[in-house]
Amino acid sequence: MKQRSAIAFVLVVLLFVTCRKRDAALPDNFVIFESGAQGLSETENSIDVKLKLLRAADSDAAITINLTPEHTTYGAEFTTLPDATSGSLTVAVPAGSSEVSFTVAKTAGVLFDGDEKVIFDIQSAAAPVSIGIGRQFTLSFAEIIANASSATIDGGGPTYPNKVFVDLSANRQTPVVRTGWDLGFYTGNDDYRVILNSSSAMMAKQIDKNDLNQVTAADTVGFSTDVAFSQFAPTTASLVYIDYPNGDLTKTAIAAISATDADNKVYIINRGLGIGTPAPSRGWKKIRIIRSASGGYTLQQADIEATLFSSVDIEKDDAYFFKYIKFENGAVNVEPGKNKWDFAWTYFSNVTNFGSGEVPYLFQDIIVKNRNVEVAKVLMSVKPFEDFNEASLTDVSLMLTWNSSQTAIGSDWRSGGGPGTAPSVRTDRYYVIKDGDNNYYKVRFTALTQNGERGYPVYESVLVKKG
Repeated sequence: MKQRSAIAFVLVVLLFVTCRKRDAALPDNFVIFESGAQGLSETENSIDVKLKLLRAADSDAAITINLTPEHTTYGAEFTTLPDATSGSLTVAVPAGSSEVSFTVAKTAGVLFDGDEKVIFDIQSAAAPVSIGIGRQFTLSFAEIIANASSATIDGGGPTYPNKVFVDLSANRQTPVVRTGWDLGFYTGNDDYRVILNSSSAMMAKQIDKNDLNQVTAADTVGFSTDVAFSQFAPTTASLVYIDYPNGDLTKTAIAAISATDADNKVYIINRGLGIGTPAPSRGWKKIRIIRSASGGYTLQQADIEATLFSSVDIEKDDAYFFKYIKFENGAVNVEPGKNKWDFAWTYFSNVTNFGSGEVPYLFQDIIVKNRNVEVAKVLMSVKPFEDFNEASLTDVSLMLTWNSSQTAIGSDWRSGGGPGTAPSVRTDRYYVIKDGDNNYYKVRFTALTQNGERGYPVYESVLVKKG
């Protein structure tokens, strides 16, 4: 009887401890600035400054931020939204949100010398939010070359809703919803190339017709399995319907746009997948692209069964590598200017080889680089990250191999993720990135998740040589 009582007592104690652990309070929810410093270039009129929370706020929380201008005057030369009063402004984080932002704008007509700056400091945060260690942010009214940074990429969570463009020198990231566009039009003077949205599993197949109005559902028989990703039984036959992932513009699903209109055929477009679990289908379109009279592109597009089509012109712009459209909206802003980003994190239409040749394969957590960026991989066993410096760039013993492929980093920074395998960051390597302004950075990835949630990788970058 005593033995039974002892056992019962132990069970009660275990149950109590288990409940206490399960009901234990969550750690403090800290708020920090997304980065420590950014610059507002001469051509930019405003900037959104983001603050991040460790996790979504349990209830509405007010955050007060002090601002200290240097060589500039609030109201006369710059303003904020919301407005600042007596040297501080307040932003409200709504319940359920894990970020909030405010806007800093130049006053129209004011000229800046380049030494103007504003220091923002988180003064207070209402419960249940506390102030984290990244409480200060410096905004310079001039472009900066960041010396070092550690940042969490805002991929948006486990359904990877964002494609995020990262500019190392500006210490800035630009998240865009990855289904926010369909086609990208190359702006190079001597080439007419069109890319698919590789972040939404798009595919394109050419048919032997030139008139969209003559295309019907009969022209698409069998396309639902042929022109579509299959994670269960991918085939090599579908490879030609995606843009090859290395970024080679001679290997796009859509052929070069000819100066001879008759050579430009109709394409059936599978718009791929939306965001969610399960991911919804984005539907189908028929399109035809010709060169416009002004030297750009003209896109004709319609639903498969439509007997009329709409047209939109896309002009070339040397400040960008690509200009983008969404079928429903026409022109949309996607990637930043040529020298305004270095790499992007995204869901991606990749390829893999299961033994019988390359097949299209959807992949999360891909890093793609900009077209004017080069990348070299360095193993920690050859040169530790902390020891790599400017002299290392020309160190013959390192034999740096510069890679111009769009997927020079690709999935190499992480391992695992296959059936029954949890992905993880590879800590035995890092990357040297030469940006479009000839700045050299060493970059390593330090986390794949935030609070155990996918879609928030972390990287660290250090300036090695200024361009």
